[in-house]
Amino acid sequence: MFAGWDADAVGYDPSMEDVRTRFARDGFAILRGVLGTDECAAMALAFDRLLRRARGLESTADVGGSRFVLDTDPFRLHRVVWCGAAEPALAPYGADPRLLGVAATLLGSDELVQLIQQAHFKLPGDEVGFLWHQDASNRRYGTDLWSDIDGRGSFLQMALAVDAMRPDNGPLRVIPGSHRLGFVADPKTGTIPAEHLDLDAAVDLELEPGDLAVFGPFLLHGSPPNHSSGPRRLFLQGYALPGANRREYPGCGTGVVRRL
Repeated sequence: MFAGWDADAVGYDPSMEDVRTRFARDGFAILRGVLGTDECAAMALAFDRLLRRARGLESTADVGGSRFVLDTDPFRLHRVVWCGAAEPALAPYGADPRLLGVAATLLGSDELVQLIQQAHFKLPGDEVGFLWHQDASNRRYGTDLWSDIDGRGSFLQMALAVDAMRPDNGPLRVIPGSHRLGFVADPKTGTIPAEHLDLDAAVDLELEPGDLAVFGPFLLHGSPPNHSSGPRRLFLQGYALPGANRREYPGCGTGVVRRL
């Protein structure tokens, strides 16, 4: 088991100094109540509209500047990439100072490049899940499409809970401290070698609507399917240090500059 983990890291309302400490130690941190009740309700309605739009599509498609990634038989909506383009109510969160301030603090730069704004869906019975992985693989770490500016991966992922996240509805599972391994995924497939998967150390991140989980690109994480009777939806933002990325992303090209 990775040293340094304690249960208090979940269920704690930290200061930014605590966030920095926990992020450096565990590879992730949780901030409670970043969004209020009314904002969460409006966000849930925006996700409902995206879902209705997806049900009218025959396959994965680019619509209105967003990419809807889905299966049709049976229907599964995995995610909507750059979702704020198709659902303008979500777009402003990419530059929201509450989120951008956390990202700027943890990445150590007041200027960032947003690469990710995704709506992630897990509906009851759809069996959508994610194998253990590192987000560095998705950024094309180790290729000529990515430069590690700060030596720590140069990227931060943020996941806002739209619904409560519980052990039975496909929560994010992380291995605290696994970021200290560095980049260990297979560069071609993203597969994590078994010797690095200390599953006895894995923990579920339990969130309430409006809570925020932040984690770096080397943290080992995944999630099982949703076996509850309600949805489990997450709203993701991802930020890189300037100069890190050269990959083209749906909706935003090589990224959108954000300044705190």
